[in-house]
Amino acid sequence: MTAAARSRRLLAGPLGLVALAVVVGSVFFVTGTQAHGQSNVVSTNPSDILAGQQLFQEHCQACHGYEGEGGQTSAPPLVSVGAAAADFYLTTGRMPLNNPGNEAARHHPFFDATQISQLVAYVNALPTITGTNQTGPTIPTVAPLCPTATPDPSDPGCVTLSEGLQAFSLNCAACHQAAGSGGILSKGNVVPSLHNSNMTQVGEAIRVGPKPMPVFAPSQMSDQQMSAIAQYVQYLHHPADPGGLGISHFGPVAEGFVAVLFGFGILLFAARMIGTRG
Repeated sequence: MTAAARSRRLLAGPLGLVALAVVVGSVFFVTGTQAHGQSNVVSTNPSDILAGQQLFQEHCQACHGYEGEGGQTSAPPLVSVGAAAADFYLTTGRMPLNNPGNEAARHHPFFDATQISQLVAYVNALPTITGTNQTGPTIPTVAPLCPTATPDPSDPGCVTLSEGLQAFSLNCAACHQAAGSGGILSKGNVVPSLHNSNMTQVGEAIRVGPKPMPVFAPSQMSDQQMSAIAQYVQYLHHPADPGGLGISHFGPVAEGFVAVLFGFGILLFAARMIGTRG
């Protein structure tokens, strides 16, 4: 075997590890684009409601029924779900589904912003149209961050990231992971990443409870806590990393894997190089 062949053979292992590390690192660093914010004002304009009704009949009626009363499929009734549910499912692309049996996973929105506002206006008007008194939660308003790290007594309407961290850790981190990267539950339920969610969508999810997430009513979680969580999730999109590379904030397992992969790769390369010169 020639010296060049031996050198290529010696370098094959370390180069393979480096290539694997590049692939794994690419997967860790891939994140989705952030969703755009939207107005939390629900239109009551009759023309918007009529336009929303036409869109509903074209895209939603087959599953949810003529006036949102529920159909023959597993699709739930929409008469009393409220504007927050309609806005959440439409802006996150979870609706419409090709098949009612499919999981309502996040996708690029099927409708544009104008169409979404029209559909939300129609769903919000369904209790009046159908004579139902019960209405669901409206699109929440997220309180702003306080100008200081501690609550400002002169501005009780603001929230802090420390409040958000505490509320998120108690109510959300067990499923969504400490950095909001999502995970998997039993029975194949997927917990989505929160890195694509805007603050309004976070507030809507808290009030609506898209399955398997539970509903957090105002009696269980105040508007202050909801706003603090929404602001903290927004912070998690681009958190500070004083320790160095965040590695998509998957946690110590991912960090340890990368450390072992690169560390052992460097050690193996050094050992092979030393061995050839011994």
